[in-house]
Amino acid sequence: MLPNGSKKILLIFNALEPVNILISPVSVIWLGLPVTIGIFLIYGILRKVLTLVLLALFAENWGLTLLELLTPIQMIVFSLVTMLYIPCFATIIIIAKQTNWKYALKISAMEIAIVLLIGGIINWGFILFSSI
Repeated sequence: MLPNGSKKILLIFNALEPVNILISPVSVIWLGLPVTIGIFLIYGILRKVLTLVLLALFAENWGLTLLELLTPIQMIVFSLVTMLYIPCFATIIIIAKQTNWKYALKISAMEIAIVLLIGGIINWGFILFSSI
């Protein structure tokens, strides 16, 4: 699941469920992902390359495979969103040092908005065309 330090902090403050619920309008309704996946989208900002591996470990903890946890379209949307959204936090810091924090945050917000739009279009496009 999450690295021990991150997991312990979130568990101590009982933050896993509230974070997932807080972002569920975007992750569940717009992107069509299961509610438990939201935290992985946030965690991907810290360690983007490990997001899919952590998701596989999460599924394994529940005795599932990724294909049992996510449908193929959910896997595509999750992978696409994770691949396209903002780079890891270290990259954002470098952008801020090279320019300024305002510019780095503006770029990050723009990238998040664009990738959420793309992910939602993929999800809802699939729903629309699969019902025809």
